[in-house]
Amino acid sequence: MSRYLSSRALALGLVAVVLMAAMVTLGLWQLGAYDDRQASDAASQAGRRPVPLDDVMGPDDGFPSDGVGRPVTVTGEFLAAEQLYVEGLPGSQGRYAVVTPLLTDNGAAVLVVRGSSGEASADVPTGDIEVRGSLQPPTADGGPVDDARVTDGLRVSALVEAVRRDLYGGYVVASEGAATAGLTPAVAPTPDPSRWAGIRNLLYAFQWWLFAGFVAFMWWRVVGDPDTAGAGPGPVG
Repeated sequence: MSRYLSSRALALGLVAVVLMAAMVTLGLWQLGAYDDRQASDAASQAGRRPVPLDDVMGPDDGFPSDGVGRPVTVTGEFLAAEQLYVEGLPGSQGRYAVVTPLLTDNGAAVLVVRGSSGEASADVPTGDIEVRGSLQPPTADGGPVDDARVTDGLRVSALVEAVRRDLYGGYVVASEGAATAGLTPAVAPTPDPSRWAGIRNLLYAFQWWLFAGFVAFMWWRVVGDPDTAGAGPGPVG
């Protein structure tokens, strides 16, 4: 009898392992599909048609929740005397991110990351410049500029003394054009995808893993229940 129970439990266990492996694999496949949908949504947001900066936010507005990574255009004149440099800014491929305030027609300035450089120095284009780039929120950290106009972040509230103009509550990472001339291009952070992109795939992944857990539970019940486990061939003869 014990030999029968042992072989039966082993057979059921093998079936359960096969089913659970298949369900876990299907869950992982759905999780991969979710990641692909998220990446595709982020890429599509980064590839949207640029709109004027003032259509997204004004100089006195808080940073909009849907503005992260938004492609924008803005035209103005660079304030060369107020250019500053940021060490360690994400997306900068050189030691210093070169950040130049762009004075717009409304009298306010927006910080433009024009690129990066190995030293805290860079020429500034003159005249009216159209900047195309990616809108980003101010960094959470960052202090005032030092005597060399170097800082460690783009926290707008810490830069009011360095730029004597009303500042937009965000900055633009320039992607092309005269603004980036002579500098190593900066890489704008990837926009956050919609939380709903691929949500069905994520739910399917959890569903498959729940099924796998249910199979394990049923195997335990069948093997551990004396009435069920004892059900087998009756006496012969």
